[in-house]
Amino acid sequence: MNVEIGFASIARVDERVAAAVGLASGAAAAAAGAAPTGGRAADILLSFLVAALVAWASASAPWWALAAASGVAASIALTPIGAGVGFAGLLLALHIGRRNDDLPAARAVAGAVAVNVLFRSELAGFVGLSAVVGIALGSALVFVGVRARPRSVRVRVRQVLGVVGAFVVMALVGAGLSGATARDDVVAGAQAARDGIAALNRGEYERAAAFFDDASTAFDSSTDRLGGPAGRPARLVPVAAQNLRAGTELASTASDALGTAAEALIEIDPSSLTVTGGSIDLESIQRVEAPLQRVEQALDDLRVSTESVRSPWLLGRLDNELDELDAELAAEAPRLRNALDAVALAPGLLGGEGERRYLVLFTSPAEARGLGGFPGNYAVVTLIDGRIEVGEFARRSDLEDVVGVQGASCVMCPDEFLRSYGQFGFSTGPDGGVAERAWSNVTMPAHFPYVAETAQILFPQSGGAAVDGVIVMDPYVVQALMAYTGPIEVPELDTTVRPEEAARFILVEQYLTAFRDGDSNQANAGRIDALDALGSEVISRLLSGALPDPPSLVDDLAPLVAERRLLFWTADSAEQDLLDRLELLGSLPPLDPTDGGFSVSVTNAGGSKIDAFLERSVDVRVEDAGGQRMLIADVSLTNTAPASGLPDFVIGNSVGLPSGWSRLYVSLYGPGSVESMRQDGEPMSTSPGTEAGWSTYSRYVDIAPGQTTRFELRFRLPVADDADASPTLFEQPLVNR
Repeated sequence: MNVEIGFASIARVDERVAAAVGLASGAAAAAAGAAPTGGRAADILLSFLVAALVAWASASAPWWALAAASGVAASIALTPIGAGVGFAGLLLALHIGRRNDDLPAARAVAGAVAVNVLFRSELAGFVGLSAVVGIALGSALVFVGVRARPRSVRVRVRQVLGVVGAFVVMALVGAGLSGATARDDVVAGAQAARDGIAALNRGEYERAAAFFDDASTAFDSSTDRLGGPAGRPARLVPVAAQNLRAGTELASTASDALGTAAEALIEIDPSSLTVTGGSIDLESIQRVEAPLQRVEQALDDLRVSTESVRSPWLLGRLDNELDELDAELAAEAPRLRNALDAVALAPGLLGGEGERRYLVLFTSPAEARGLGGFPGNYAVVTLIDGRIEVGEFARRSDLEDVVGVQGASCVMCPDEFLRSYGQFGFSTGPDGGVAERAWSNVTMPAHFPYVAETAQILFPQSGGAAVDGVIVMDPYVVQALMAYTGPIEVPELDTTVRPEEAARFILVEQYLTAFRDGDSNQANAGRIDALDALGSEVISRLLSGALPDPPSLVDDLAPLVAERRLLFWTADSAEQDLLDRLELLGSLPPLDPTDGGFSVSVTNAGGSKIDAFLERSVDVRVEDAGGQRMLIADVSLTNTAPASGLPDFVIGNSVGLPSGWSRLYVSLYGPGSVESMRQDGEPMSTSPGTEAGWSTYSRYVDIAPGQTTRFELRFRLPVADDADASPTLFEQPLVNR
């Protein structure tokens, strides 16, 4: 007899057969690897019970419900095999409907197929979407299947589900209480960890250790609360179990990792890393390496833990917390690696592996060059086993005097440097000879490695000994260092320079002071001697113990490094890599191939200090022009110098222009796809070139006192989504920042 199975009909089911199919279905689901709770034993048991229940209930489910479940399962299957099995279940359900007969075993098999394919599926979309679909379909099959069973069966099922429901409610309440009591500890631990990372970034190891110790204690407390008796039943409840387990594992790992980091940081004594009596203790630096390595490993363990607890069952809030923690740890990883590399390379840099000599160029943007300013003075720093010795603070002109008498060759200088700047005194013949004034123009490139390599090559030919590296600093760096030395007397000018006024004194006030008596030649000589005295005294005081601990020094000098006012290059490739990561190398940033980039540099071509009065404005943007993406750069250069009232070597020039006029060699940096270039609204011609991956467009420009000259450049860019266009930018450090 055929019986139509519907919500009001009672199916004829052999419960033993239905149970057998259910057991088989449960066994198959247990092997699927689903992780609704995150605990292996609980996941296997839960998968078995759910799949067995669905298959058993499906023995009396309507064919159309089975067809719908199998069809959905096939459509979201992860693999072709899964989709094929789901489709087979769909065909089986349709066959049952066509036969219009009980076929309870076939119905149970169709339900088993659907639930097992769902256990192996995962939809894209919000977290847990496939789980939601699976729970909905499985619940529907159980509901319609049990409705068609005898009343006695329905009563027993309701009783069992009631007990399960009560357990789930109690488990969730317990988990909620555990989470609520642990929340304050987690928040406090997370905040302390962030504070510790911030202190670690500043090199404040003792404070970082204290913060990490506080964080470890707080996370340990939260671990006890989350793993307590109240929360244990929730480990059998999907979603709640995943989140509870993730929180417990994270808190436990965080407690261990941050405790390890705290213990390691306590071993570091920052005071042992300072300059004492003109020396740095290399052994103290080397003792820092092992603790920092343990800190790096501890934080890396914490990162691994955040990844291991990931699951599509996690709630959005916890998932977001993991994302934020990952981001913070990811940001910290390269900083720690830089610190470790610095410690490893420090002995070589500080003369622990043989004498090191560094040429220090003191530049002044009052007479601009592409790197920032021209080199007015220099010194040589020698390091032997951490002991620092500074040679005489001397003038750039001394080097040029030697070149004028003995000659020098730049044949080994960087090829691109010679192609772009050889005309300014670096290649006067086939032998690579240089002009006497070459040292005045050595800082014309904006790419510091070109400057440093050229200076390293020329210095031994200019009266100096071979050097291993080159350092550049401008008056703003000297001012920052004078914050440690205090005021310095300059008897040559009968004045005392206070730290907060140092940069202005070097760039502007010295000229006014030097010329107050009206004797230009004598006053100019006094001015140069004053700068010698100022620079020598600053270095002398710093080496005698005026320098602060390394974290404070780094914190004070970091903005000047970012502005490219303090740069450092060595001939060693490993050291170059570290210096580049620390932004000390002064390399031009790589030009973005999609969004392009732009910059402008100026070089004083009139032989004066008038660039203290130069003001610059640059606006760069990406726009769409009839379907073509364009990089547009607007540049304004304003000469605010007076036409009179200052010495000739400040507002005069050597090219025959009226007093107060500025002659600049302007270089515009950008992509090679320039479409148009205009100066003050008129098309302009330039001398094209290249520098460190950038195209350059250069020309001479004369600007009268109070006048502004404007440039507009347009570059074609590749087709791309410009919604997040971010052109590469860098800025030449000038007087008026």
